[in-house]
Amino acid sequence: MARRPAPSVSLYLGGRPALVVGDGPGADERASRLREAGAAVRQVPASDYRTDMCGGVFLVAAHSGDRALDREIAGHARAAGALAYAHDQPDVSDLAFPALVRRAPLSIAVATSGAAPALARRVREELERALAAAGGALDRLMAELERERAAQPPGAARAERLYRLACRLRLAGRFEVDPGEKT
Repeated sequence: MARRPAPSVSLYLGGRPALVVGDGPGADERASRLREAGAAVRQVPASDYRTDMCGGVFLVAAHSGDRALDREIAGHARAAGALAYAHDQPDVSDLAFPALVRRAPLSIAVATSGAAPALARRVREELERALAAAGGALDRLMAELERERAAQPPGAARAERLYRLACRLRLAGRFEVDPGEKT
């Protein structure tokens, strides 16, 4: 399978209708993330799913636990003009749910183009640890950036000033890979 490029856009879903098909922790997490992004989410168990539910929605996330059904639902979504997501199947999905690191209002998305979701999760955990260690200092920097952004008129000078302030943040470590077991 050819690799798809890593997701490189964020969707602003404010009020747009979304459908999540499936129940259980994975489907619940997808529905929760879509709600946090502002979508008007309807979640239905796979057993209650009907093709016509894809009509009039902006995005359909299939997380039924059945790969074939998720592929089918993705096809129905596209036929209805919606963006489609089939869990763990980037070859039939229009979007991905990357691993997210959050320290409000900062969010960092980690994606591997579907190649290694477990690695994306692990990188997320390490980044969470690093952001937590930065703690209040990072919160104060974000607040300062927000104040400066509001106080300065838009333009190149503001962008440069904000970037100089943001450069106070640095990652003072590195990622390492234990040799582990040979496979």
